[in-house]
Amino acid sequence: MMKRMLIAVLFTIPFAGSASEYTGTIKQVVCHTETVSSVCQVMLNGTPFSESCAKENSWKYTFNGATPEGKNILSILLAAQMSGKTVGIRGLDKCTLAAGSEDLRHVYIETPK
Repeated sequence: MMKRMLIAVLFTIPFAGSASEYTGTIKQVVCHTETVSSVCQVMLNGTPFSESCAKENSWKYTFNGATPEGKNILSILLAAQMSGKTVGIRGLDKCTLAAGSEDLRHVYIETPK
């Protein structure tokens, strides 16, 4: 009985951080020239689960397109957008690269079930 109560309590405690998660398709990706900024931003065909600092913005995720990691993310996003594939995205629960757009943690193309 005590174990059940402990498990129930654990599921009601909010976990630290509320980074957003999204599963769906990509609407638009924009990258700026280096003279403007090195950031790229992502617009979705849906709403992320548990939105954090990007609630009021259409461009939900931002990443640095000038880094090797950012270039990899860009290629994954473009491949998914062009093929209409579903992606999984998770944010970092902070908006440091662009105000009102959550920093992107990772993205992957979902495989068919």
